[in-house]
Amino acid sequence: MMDISKQTLYQEITDKLKNVPKEVLERISAYLSEIDDNKEHNFELSEEQKKSLSKIKERPYSEHTEINIFLNEMSEKYGI
Repeated sequence: MMDISKQTLYQEITDKLKNVPKEVLERISAYLSEIDDNKEHNFELSEEQKKSLSKIKERPYSEHTEINIFLNEMSEKYGI
């Protein structure tokens, strides 16, 4: 049995979806499936990754890099 807040949320979602095109509903369904699949994956950083992020966090703002440079460095180092 749903409590009141879940019922209210469910009703709000239902109301919003009443006039949505089928293509949008399919995208929403795929998104919800992805969320459900991902909740079973517990991602955990390695100690090396944690140390690397801690060092970055401690840097002064003047030493921070542009996001594209950072992403390239992470991609090269970790293959992401």
